[in-house]
Amino acid sequence: MDPNLVINRIVRLAKLDTTVFDEVRDDERELVPAIAVAVIATLISAIGAWLYLLFKAPDGVEIDFGNVFVKEILLGSVFSIVLWGVWVGVVYVVLVQFYREQADMQSLLRTMGYAAFPLSLSILMLITPMGLGVGMTAMVLWFVMSTYAIQATTSASSDHVVMANALGFLVFAIVLSFLADQSGMAPGVWIFSGDAVGEGEFYKIDLGGLEDLFK
Repeated sequence: MDPNLVINRIVRLAKLDTTVFDEVRDDERELVPAIAVAVIATLISAIGAWLYLLFKAPDGVEIDFGNVFVKEILLGSVFSIVLWGVWVGVVYVVLVQFYREQADMQSLLRTMGYAAFPLSLSILMLITPMGLGVGMTAMVLWFVMSTYAIQATTSASSDHVVMANALGFLVFAIVLSFLADQSGMAPGVWIFSGDAVGEGEFYKIDLGGLEDLFK
């Protein structure tokens, strides 16, 4: 893996040069770099959410940030990456089995891996007044870039591509929302769904921010 080449491609994608997807689509050497981009972007988004909580916590509210770090950054990131793989799998199944289009799973992994780079914008969630907005923007950009990535791997029509991507993202979002609400093991913007902190204690996060700690 050539880090300079990977960075160059991410910069080009940031400039909306989607020919990057054409380059990595059929290059088997790009599978590991693409997955690495998705993993690193997920970790960055998790760190952004963790820092948001760190700066947003009201005075007098004690939170076990070490516990949150383990669940939200470490475990949450693992679940998020696994579910991203499920997202890619759903896209493949919908295109091939439902729409009867040509698609290749590894090509989808390569292109959609690079398409995950906008998620790293979630690091700016640490700017607490705009945390939710930044997190949502990162997710929207990720979805849009993934749509371009899928289109580069198939001759399917745009409506089929969008539908396949939407269904994959729906599965990803629903499961992560459930994990965030029940156990706190979800990174990035999903921190607003709720979280568990420490033994016998929890706090809830809604669109208004951090609430009081309950016993």
